[in-house]
Amino acid sequence: MLRLISVFILWLCLQLGISQSCFAAASDTMPADQVTDNGLNLQTLNLLGEGEMSYLFWTLYRAQLFSSTASFIADDNNPKALRIEYYKHIDKQALIEATGEQWLHLGYSASAIDTWLKPLNQIWPDVTPGDALTLYVTQGGESQFYLDDKLIGMINDPAFGQAFLSIWLSKNTTEPQLRRQLLGENR
Repeated sequence: MLRLISVFILWLCLQLGISQSCFAAASDTMPADQVTDNGLNLQTLNLLGEGEMSYLFWTLYRAQLFSSTASFIADDNNPKALRIEYYKHIDKQALIEATGEQWLHLGYSASAIDTWLKPLNQIWPDVTPGDALTLYVTQGGESQFYLDDKLIGMINDPAFGQAFLSIWLSKNTTEPQLRRQLLGENR
């Protein structure tokens, strides 16, 4: 019964356009089978840059960075999104492990990483060629994940969105060329 109430609250929040405080009433983490929405609309954001991630001979994905502002500011409260369109099949466990490894590389604590990886295990699916996984960070700092344009889950921890984006956008990223492309520095 509690899940039904949470889903109804979430649906009502989305219908009324109410943000973080209402979502928090529904749950701090909502997996795909408990979420309903109206879809993702990136047309309200500015495309800042895009680039492809390659490993050896394979191009794995194309990433695009969006922001409600004309340039990216990591710790501001403006909405932003990172959309990744996959060219290869990658199972969710591989995505989760790679995410954890990147956070370790960036110096995040093991406890923070464990806290952030748990909901990803519930939210993320395996991806196949053509799938687009998007992180949309709301003005209130909530992280919403979309598969293609359908909401599949969210994490109500403002530190998560910033940490996730830092994988690509930190000055210490393992992919500095892709970072420059996403930030529009290679135009």
